[in-house]
Amino acid sequence: MATLAIAVVISQFRTSYLERELAVRTQTEHYVKAMEAHVIYSIQTVDLSLVGFANAIKVLSSKQSRSPETMSDLLSSRGATGDNDYWITFIDPKGNAIATSIGNSVIGASLADRDYFRIHLDGAYKDKLFIGEPAIGKVSKKKLLFLSRRVETANGEFLGVIAAPVNVERYAKFFENSRFNTDISISLVHAQGKVIARVPNFEQAFGRDLSTTALFDHVRQASAGNYKAVSVIDNLRRIFSYHVIDGLPLIMVVGSNDAESNRLLQQNYLIAGAGLAILLLLMISAGHFSLRTYRRQEERELRYRALYSASREMERQLLANEESLKLSSLIFENSGESMMVMDAQGLILTVNPAFSLLSGYMEKELIGHRAEELASPRNDQAFFAHIFGCVSASGHWKGEIWQRNKDGDEYLAAMTVNAAYDEQGNPVRYVALLSDITQKKASEELIWRQANFDTLTGLPNRNMFHEHLRQEMKKTDRSQLPMALVFIDLDYFKEINDTLGHDKGDMLLKQVASRLLGCVRNSDIVARLGGDEFTVILSQLRKPADVTRTAQEILRQMSAPFQLGDDVAHISSSIGIAMYPDDGADADSLMKSADKAMYAAKQNGRNRFNYANADQKSTETVNK
Repeated sequence: MATLAIAVVISQFRTSYLERELAVRTQTEHYVKAMEAHVIYSIQTVDLSLVGFANAIKVLSSKQSRSPETMSDLLSSRGATGDNDYWITFIDPKGNAIATSIGNSVIGASLADRDYFRIHLDGAYKDKLFIGEPAIGKVSKKKLLFLSRRVETANGEFLGVIAAPVNVERYAKFFENSRFNTDISISLVHAQGKVIARVPNFEQAFGRDLSTTALFDHVRQASAGNYKAVSVIDNLRRIFSYHVIDGLPLIMVVGSNDAESNRLLQQNYLIAGAGLAILLLLMISAGHFSLRTYRRQEERELRYRALYSASREMERQLLANEESLKLSSLIFENSGESMMVMDAQGLILTVNPAFSLLSGYMEKELIGHRAEELASPRNDQAFFAHIFGCVSASGHWKGEIWQRNKDGDEYLAAMTVNAAYDEQGNPVRYVALLSDITQKKASEELIWRQANFDTLTGLPNRNMFHEHLRQEMKKTDRSQLPMALVFIDLDYFKEINDTLGHDKGDMLLKQVASRLLGCVRNSDIVARLGGDEFTVILSQLRKPADVTRTAQEILRQMSAPFQLGDDVAHISSSIGIAMYPDDGADADSLMKSADKAMYAAKQNGRNRFNYANADQKSTETVNK
């Protein structure tokens, strides 16, 4: 009977243990989804920058695209600075980095051996984002993940590669802030096996090859799942959940130390073997105490080494900054670049003649004033706090700032701030160098916008529309929420142009763009493909009826009178609707379906909308 009773108790203990394990697996699965959403969003943000720059480079002349100065100006036009988590690099067809958005010393370096260059040189990734394996930057020495796209002419001629090195510490910081207890491990792993970011143990884990571990044994069998294993990073046994991110060579992995489950099981087994359990616990406690004592001694030694290294580094920076300050004083008066010197409290001590010319203030008018008083109200306190934080941490800041001159006019300035220190390492002076980049920035922004946006309506153009479409389709694949592609052709627009003139036609197109934006949600995309053709992407649709309501509203808005100066114009619209994935498995087939449905609406009398699947959806019209 005693044996039977013990067996029953042990069975109950086992059931409790399995329930706890199931809860842990569910928890890690939820974690995977949440972390994956953040990673996808950040990748899409960087990729949109790459697409935009690739489109802009295509419209440059061959001479301009080979000019390091022109390319650096273009890449920096979107406000990317060294303070961001990523920057943009353009690599020429020979594999040489000729320009970056932050002007760092990678310019001139050969990147021909990097996987993100070779893949595009071979033409294997045309019109697709490539994510290379994580690596240490050749020049920056930072831990980076490289995103890249091929840049080519309309004829397919290879112009180079536009790449975005992403500092993966951004992921580690986000993962760390997301952990609600120290038992959780969060990892982002490249599909080739290398760890991109992992907490805890970020430094130790980066670049570690996991391709021969239990994770990839499971990945080869299924794109998502759970497993139990001892981590090769920290040797802790964990319950892991993983998911291969759709459309990206990335794997999200979250583990939970199953010590709690084991603790519960061991606690229950204690009833059946108290004496042995107590003995084991005493032994474990003694070993744990010895280990903690050893770790404390080791931590004290590491802290001493860190302090010693920091002292040597501070001494080196002191000598470098003193020499820099001496050099600055020699060229101060004769420099063509605007210079301002401030004390430790940020009060202006002196400015050079070039600064007076730029700002309109004489030196005596500025002495004793705070440097922020010369800045535009566009810069908020958080911006200045960011600058101060960078200078305090590294003695340096470089970026762009809006300034206001004596006449009240605002101008955009490129500014560099360097700190000078005393013998104790305390900042005693700040030296700021400024140059007016307003006109140059306007020119660079114009190139960007012309490449990616319609100059008349301000809507995304065909180039940017295609990229948005691809991204929204990927989002649909992940969420399983359908997406609608809406093609809109204006009826009778040619007659407006012929009778009222092209100026009035342009006025009408601008109003059409404004009305279309008013018909959709902020998350939807409205673009102009050219002429009188517009398109709308309705994403993440929870109710199919929302598509019909939106189409009806567009018909109503297009049928309402347009006031064009002294004239009034009346038009209507023909609309074709294709649903993804039902009406097309890829972008080309989906666009063909929407286009075909639009022409069917036009042939059936205009002022109506048609679904691509006409047998399932009815054709509807709106009366004028």
